[in-house]
Amino acid sequence: MPGYVESMFYTGQTPWHGIGVALESPPTALEAIRAAGLNWRVEKQPIFTPHRGTDDLKEIPGFSAVVRRDKRRVLGIVGKNWQPLQNRDAFKFFDPFIESKVADYHTAGSLKEGQQVWVLAKLRADPMTVVKGDEVEKYLLLSNSHDGKAAVSVRFSPVRVVCWNTLGMAESDDASPFLRIRHAGNLRQTMQRVQEVVDITNRTFEATLEQYRWLAKRQVGNVHKFVLDVLQVPDDAEKPPRALSNIIELFENGRGQDNKLVRGTMWAAYNSITEWVDHERGRDGTRLHSAFYGEGRRIKQRALTVATEMARAA
Repeated sequence: MPGYVESMFYTGQTPWHGIGVALESPPTALEAIRAAGLNWRVEKQPIFTPHRGTDDLKEIPGFSAVVRRDKRRVLGIVGKNWQPLQNRDAFKFFDPFIESKVADYHTAGSLKEGQQVWVLAKLRADPMTVVKGDEVEKYLLLSNSHDGKAAVSVRFSPVRVVCWNTLGMAESDDASPFLRIRHAGNLRQTMQRVQEVVDITNRTFEATLEQYRWLAKRQVGNVHKFVLDVLQVPDDAEKPPRALSNIIELFENGRGQDNKLVRGTMWAAYNSITEWVDHERGRDGTRLHSAFYGEGRRIKQRALTVATEMARAA
């Protein structure tokens, strides 16, 4: 696999990143773990440093190395209270949804040699119709870090069907994350308490759908300014960013932009950014990581905010 993506699987339509092992039907948890290349465990091991003036090694108190057992690879350094969430246990979060046929495993995999893993489940619910011919599917994304740098998180991940762009939510989950679980305390017990997802899911998606529909009813006044604001480039910049022309082209001719109910709207402007981030920006192997965790995700959330602010000001 190229870049940050070490291994992964997907079902159904090829995802926007275009990589991974294709499965013909939704897998079981065990099948998903194996197909995603996640059938391995991590463990904490003590860290030693040479003792001054001798050949002896002295253990560093309060810190441990997180070691991937199958490859004996150090994934990170953590404190004494950090507890691993094994890949198999991460999948267990979705057990009630899968067993009750509320959702199906859609994709999962490993990034950066196992430092981060994710599981994406597609909810078996009617897609959200923004305008006729333009629908958004509902997904849940679980992210788990084995490098000690992030908590376990579960968040919503809408996907625009016509182009397979991942979208932002009505309220930034950076400012107000849906669920974050620290790698400390009783992780397994905590994971069992998060079934509140079922109650929150529809409310959150409905609020987001209303925002999407609202943007689809507002025409773009100045798409150049919109793009520059999203990219945080001053209007009077001497040299426009290289991405500007690419994004304008996607605004005019991108996937799904030929829909007469979409063309020329703030919804179209917003999706020119999401398509650029997911399909054009950066190198193939880093786009998935960027869209889920990095700058790509932040750009898309900023685009939703800017689109909303510009529509309100019009």
